[in-house]
Order: sequence, then C-alpha cells, then structure tokens
Amino acid sequence: MTPRGDRTRAKLIEATLAVVAETGYAHASTRAIAGAAGVSEGTIYRHFPDKASLFFAAALEPSAAALDELTGLPALAGQRTVEENLVGALVRLAELQERVIPLEIAVLSDPELAAQRRSAATSAGGIPAGPPHAITVYLREEQRLGRVRPELDPGDVAVLLLAMLFGLAVTASMTDRAVDGARIETAVRTFARGIAQS
Repeated sequence: MTPRGDRTRAKLIEATLAVVAETGYAHASTRAIAGAAGVSEGTIYRHFPDKASLFFAAALEPSAAALDELTGLPALAGQRTVEENLVGALVRLAELQERVIPLEIAVLSDPELAAQRRSAATSAGGIPAGPPHAITVYLREEQRLGRVRPELDPGDVAVLLLAMLFGLAVTASMTDRAVDGARIETAVRTFARGIAQS
C-alpha cells in the first residue's frame, strides 16, 4: 500500500471509531463513515473487503501490540506453567474488551455482519483467526508436551476460555465492577487446573 493509501486507511479507521462512538455499531453506516473520512463510499471497499472487516480493523488495530503478544503465545509452550501463560494472555485480551465487546454483540445481532465475519475470519484449519487460533495452537503444543490432558479438544478449550472472559466482561459492564487482572487470574487458574494433566 502507498503512503497515501496508508493515510486513507487510517482516516477510515478513525472515522469508523468516531461514527461508532456516536451511533454504535448497529447504526454505523458505510455512508456515514465515508462522509466522516471525507472520501467516497466506494473508497472503503478499496481498503476493506466488507463492512465487518472495517469494523474489526477499527476495533483491533489500536490494540495491535496486545494482539501481537498473543500471537506469540504458542512459543511459550513448555515455559513457565500453563496457568501463568493463559493468565497473561487473557489479562492482555481483557484490555481489548471495551472496543471489542460492543462489536461482538453487533455481529451477533446482524446476520450480514456475522456472515462476512465467518467468511473472512476463519483460518485454514477451521479455527477462527486471531485469539482463538493462537490459544488453540498454544494448547495443542502443551498437549503434545504432556502438560494438557490428551482427551481435550484444544479448539473447544480455547473457545471456553474466551467465553469465560466474555462472560466476565459482560457481567462487569452490567454491574459496574471492573474486570481486573485479579478476577481474570482467579477464573483462569480455576479453569487451567481442570485442563492440566495430573
């Protein structure tokens, strides 16, 4: 991408965040986003294949460092304990909750966004890309090393971990109770003890 293309993409992400902050994901139209960015609506599709991709880029790119760190999770297999590695990963993921949870809720309630996400976000192995894939690969490696029970499906375990984090975040938003590192650590440690090879 050219420097001009990079600038346009950055403007689109900034505009998306501004429109979403004002109207929410459910009411953020590509027309409004293009208008806020000062470009034509067609310009969006030169940078993003669909609306879901634009939304996920806007939600996740400001947290690229946390996501990059999570991508490195499989390299930690065999180091420290499974508990410590999973606690570290989920605490970092919790930093994304403010931006990602409203988007996840919008995707669940919008069939078009859900279909776009399914087609764009699935890795070659049938595991959703991003955090689910990184955690699955990590758990598979730990299983190979004999540190995670062999009868467990690493993909299912990754989904359960992420669902637990999602549940903590949703409950926190309803009760004004923060999802701090200590709460995540307690939940993940309880979970990790159940998947550990005895």
